Amino acid sequence: MRAACMRPMKASSESWFSKLRTWLKSGRQGPKPVTYFVHIPKTAGTSFIVLLDRFFAVDHIFPHQLWREVGDIDTEANAHFELFRGHFGGGGVAQLTDRPIEFLTILRDPRTLARSTYQYVLREPNTKVHELVSQQAMDMAEFLQHPMTAPLVKNRLIRNLSFDFVADPAAQEVFLSAQTIEYLQPIIQQQQAAIDDHQRLQRAQKLVRDCRWFGLLERFDESLQLLSYAMCWPPFGATQKLNAHRQSVPFTAAETDQLERLNHEDLRLYEQANAWFEHRLQSMHADLEQHRKTLEQDTDALLDLHYQHHHAQLVAAQMPNAMHYGFDQVLLGSQWHRRECMQPEQEWFRWTGPGALATIDFWLQPGAYQVRMRLINATSEERLDQLKLSLNGEVVSWHTTDAGVVRVLTLTCTAEHFQPNGLLRLGIECSNMISHQAAFDSDDERLVGVAVHWIKFNHVN
Repeated sequence: MRAACMRPMKASSESWFSKLRTWLKSGRQGPKPVTYFVHIPKTAGTSFIVLLDRFFAVDHIFPHQLWREVGDIDTEANAHFELFRGHFGGGGVAQLTDRPIEFLTILRDPRTLARSTYQYVLREPNTKVHELVSQQAMDMAEFLQHPMTAPLVKNRLIRNLSFDFVADPAAQEVFLSAQTIEYLQPIIQQQQAAIDDHQRLQRAQKLVRDCRWFGLLERFDESLQLLSYAMCWPPFGATQKLNAHRQSVPFTAAETDQLERLNHEDLRLYEQANAWFEHRLQSMHADLEQHRKTLEQDTDALLDLHYQHHHAQLVAAQMPNAMHYGFDQVLLGSQWHRRECMQPEQEWFRWTGPGALATIDFWLQPGAYQVRMRLINATSEERLDQLKLSLNGEVVSWHTTDAGVVRVLTLTCTAEHFQPNGLLRLGIECSNMISHQAAFDSDDERLVGVAVHWIKFNHVN
C-alpha cells in the first residue's frame, strides 16, 4: 500500500519535482528497496518512529532497534521486512538485508544535541557515565572537557551516519556497547588505516544528500510535511512530542567554544543540511501548486490532494468491495497513537489522538456498506456517547446495543459518501481529549480519545 513516488534530490540545476516526474514515468527495475530510518540518539526518533510505523504492516517491520537485540543475522530470513529503524548506524543495516536501501534520518543542531545528551546522562542511572557525572557534579562545561564524557558529544552526527562494518567500523563506540562489539566481532572488518572525521563528514554528506528524506528536529513539522510529500502519504497534522526535555538556558561562551571545537565537522554538515532542506521545501511547495483549487488551501490540504492523486493510481485496479481492517495493517490517516498489543489475544489496537478528530482512509469500490467498528476503551462513557463519526466530512449516525466502554458501533454508508477516486475517509471525533494519565492514573502523558480494535466493511446489495 506504500506509494513510492520520488527519488532523493541530487545537487543539480534540474528541479526536484522535475526529477520526480521523470522517475514516475521511468518505473523501477530490480528488487523493491527497503526503507531504513537511521536513528541518531536524541533527535526525536522515539516520537518519529511512532508516526513512521503506521505506514507499514506490523509483520513487515524489523522488530529490533538495537544491535544487542538482533542476535543471529540472517538476511534471507529478513527478506520480507519492508522497514528497518533503529540505532544501527548509517551503513550498518546493510548487514541485515540484501535488498537496496532507501534512507531516512533526522538531524539536530549539534550544540543542542550535546546538551540533550548531557541532560540524558544526568537523569538516566543506567548510562555508563551517570555515576561519574553525578558524583563529580559535572556541569555542562566540565562534561564537554572530561576525557570520559567528551567523546559522547563529539561529532555525533557524522559518526553515526558514517559507521559501517567495512569502511568505518571505528565509529562503533558511538552506539555499540562493549558486549555488542564482542558479539559482532566476526563481521567487523579491520581497516588498514582508520578514516578521520573529515572523511566521515564526506561519507555523511553523501548519505544525507542521497536520503529519500531527511528532517531537521528544529523544523519538525515542516520535516513531516516533506516526508508526506516524498512518500506520497497523507499529511500528519498536529503531533505530540514524546520524551522531550526542553531547556532554553543559553550556552556560556566557554561552552560554545568547546562545542564548536568538538563538533567542527558536525556543524558543517548541519549547515549544509539546512540549505538542502530549504531547497527541498521550496521545490515541494512549487510542485504542490498543481493541486491548488482555492487560495485558502494550506500546505496540508495540498499534501492531501498530492497523496490522493498518487494513491488512487496505485490502487485503481485492486479496490475491494469488503474489508476487515485491523491495526496490524497499514494505517493511512491522521491523529493516531502507536500500535498497542492486546494480551492474551495478540491483536492490535490504537488510541485516537492527540487531536480530537482522527481520520483513517479506506479505498473501496463505491457502493453501499454496513460499517462496524469495535472500540475497546474510552476516556469516559460520556465522551463515548458523544462520539461523532463522519464519512468524507459528512457526519453520520451510529448505533450500538452495547453499554460501557467496550462497544461495537454500526453505521451505514452509501455510494454518495465516496469520493469519485474511491476514497472513503472515516472520521472519529471526540468532544475533548485528555491525557491517558488523567483518565486512568497512569504515567502516560498522551492525549487520547477512544481505543479502536477493528473496522469492518460489508457490502450491502
